[in-house]
Amino acid sequence: MSSTTELAASTSMLELPIIQENQEANLEEVGQLGMSQEGETAAAFFGNGYRYRHDWGNLKGQVILPLNWGLITPNSLVFVAIGEGAAGGPAAGKFIGNARYTVHNVAPQNGVVKVWVNIEWANPIRLYVDYFVFNP
Repeated sequence: MSSTTELAASTSMLELPIIQENQEANLEEVGQLGMSQEGETAAAFFGNGYRYRHDWGNLKGQVILPLNWGLITPNSLVFVAIGEGAAGGPAAGKFIGNARYTVHNVAPQNGVVKVWVNIEWANPIRLYVDYFVFNP
């Protein structure tokens, strides 16, 4: 006689992310990589690189953030860094508080980049996302 072992079915479900409405990149705040604040070229780049910090407001849990930005293509290399936003707006920077912020996926498409993040905190909390884009 053979014996079988029954495994209890998992009752936990993956919490799917909330998808935020698309937001527009503020082109006045976008800076080209390799360019000093005064606009002088610091180094020659192959391709075009850009940086941008976006204030997504107060969020919590699993969230997908679609940012409309015309220079993004499926071939763009997009890197993001997320963190809790300091009071005073994006120029005030970010800080490490008690909430855990994680990035799950980054997906560049035509004219938009979508980022899936998780913010582990009981209440909505400020999220700033730094975008680094390189178009080879």
